[in-house]
Amino acid sequence: TNTFEVIDADITGNEEVSFQSMSSEYYDRTDDSTTTTITFDIDTEHLYDGTEYTLDWQICDTEMGYDCHSSYGDSIGGSGQITFIATASGTHSETVTYTDPGISYEYYDSVADEYGYYNGISNNSLVFSAELNVQGVPLDENTSDPFVMGGELSQYSQIYEVSNVLKNMNVDVGGYFYLDHNNWYLLEYTLTCNLYEDGVTTPADSISLDFQPYDNFETFSIPVYDEYDAVIDGLVPTATSGDHYVECELVRDIDNSLVGTLTTNTFEVIDDTSNQDDATVSVTVNMHPTESWGTVVIDAIDLDAGQEYTVNWVVEDHASGTPVMMMQNDHIWVAGNDGTHTYELSFHDLADTTDACITVVFSAGDTELQTVSGVCWASASTADGDGDGVYDKDDLCPNTSAGATVQADGCTDGDGDGFDSDLEISCGTDPNDATSMPTDLDSDGTCDALDLDTDGDGYLDADEVVAGTDPFDATSKPANALPTCAIYYSLEVDGIPTTFEGDAAIPALSGATAQAGVDSLVPPVITVPKGSYYITAHCIDTDGDDITVTVNDVTMGPIAGEVSAGAIIVIGEDVDETVDVTISWTDGTETLTAIITVELDGDAAPTSIPGFTGLLASLSVLIAFAFIARREV
Repeated sequence: TNTFEVIDADITGNEEVSFQSMSSEYYDRTDDSTTTTITFDIDTEHLYDGTEYTLDWQICDTEMGYDCHSSYGDSIGGSGQITFIATASGTHSETVTYTDPGISYEYYDSVADEYGYYNGISNNSLVFSAELNVQGVPLDENTSDPFVMGGELSQYSQIYEVSNVLKNMNVDVGGYFYLDHNNWYLLEYTLTCNLYEDGVTTPADSISLDFQPYDNFETFSIPVYDEYDAVIDGLVPTATSGDHYVECELVRDIDNSLVGTLTTNTFEVIDDTSNQDDATVSVTVNMHPTESWGTVVIDAIDLDAGQEYTVNWVVEDHASGTPVMMMQNDHIWVAGNDGTHTYELSFHDLADTTDACITVVFSAGDTELQTVSGVCWASASTADGDGDGVYDKDDLCPNTSAGATVQADGCTDGDGDGFDSDLEISCGTDPNDATSMPTDLDSDGTCDALDLDTDGDGYLDADEVVAGTDPFDATSKPANALPTCAIYYSLEVDGIPTTFEGDAAIPALSGATAQAGVDSLVPPVITVPKGSYYITAHCIDTDGDDITVTVNDVTMGPIAGEVSAGAIIVIGEDVDETVDVTISWTDGTETLTAIITVELDGDAAPTSIPGFTGLLASLSVLIAFAFIARREV
């Protein structure tokens, strides 16, 4: 080795150095005119009486896993030395006051015409380090509790752009903040984000997030979700629409000081249709000059092109003091580019009243924009649109041919049998023969000649004729036809079939109505190479009943006419196995159940394998296509 010196000095060999607790985890660095000082205490023990000891201390940057990562020299007051002689107590304490030299910075020296550098200490997480030695030989060393000096928000911090939102939606806010120092889990911070309407100082909503950064970087995202992706908290504009922005303030908890602020762009909160759309309607009534009936004119303005609007109206008789509904309806349209629309209602057939009042509810989409009421008039209409001598308000046949003889209700009845002549012609009876009258077997208001289900038993006459039952007898009905099911299979990569025009693997599946019958059935077998397949049951009910199909406990329906349901069957490499698929189907009257066996051939050529590996599995999947078949009921 090198030559070294053995020094003659008395020590105990058990000397220890330690720091008392720091007064704070944070020390502020306010401005250039204020000097920050930190006072700390160093204790030593197990000293040898009469021996001269030296304490060397310094201030250091710290990192996780390193007590003193890098130190600062004496040139900036970053170190010091204390010499003392131990007493019989064997202990000694020193109080040290450290003066902050300030932050390092570059400056321009105009006299020397050059840049200079002021050597200080940057904002950071720091410790004091102390070494106890005798004549330069170290005996023990230790560090203080870590602390932070200063700390600001770095220019690299960013908050992302916010897009326009609808009112009552969460505002998506995200970004990250950089501190100008490493924190190493020392200090806690609170990020408070406030949602402001532009020009308003009181926030519309607020959220606070807690952080204790590991180093100098932390991301944030709003809204906040729980482990089930449900929103716990967020920023939601509920009161007003228009321009908004979000301002996020990072506060150091230990001294409640603002570290920095991040502000988003200005974005628009778009109101729901009721407040966003400024369309309005006006309602007026114009009286016919001679016939005493009113025409209501509804004028809509400031419409948004392409928006669907609705006017719901009701006319009530207020003559008795208690409103009685007389007429009601609605009018729906899509606005054009001119932004206006006019709709007229002619009440020439309104019953007589001294106080008819209309109420109009104006909506955009599903949202109500405006209600207009209290538009009233007196109606005593003498209008007779078809000129048959019966006022429109009393005319049940307002379009009688000119010159026709009519009854008191305005309808023609040439033979006086009580049936309108036009109706008799449509129903095939003689309008000039009082003994020839339309019949209505099921009393549904449609004469038998025009009724597709004459006896009202739910089956069309044409279907009953084909089935051999009596279409004029409600007790004579076709026998219930059960759905028929065909079985198809296809590679999963090709998807579930959307049409069923090719050859079925099982064209007509046989089923049983009871479990005993199911157990006695010999399951048909489908053999497929290894891979992943859709096994699909496609069922059709010829008499249009609602069908429900269940495949491996997954149910689809009830749906009228046609329905398909399926399961995925998966086979891995080099496995020979079979899988049973249970299928049941019902039309609401009877139920059939069947079992098919899918034989999976593990030795089949791999060229047809869609690329699946693993053990054999059966995965039930709901795959359904509904084809609506209508029948008369």
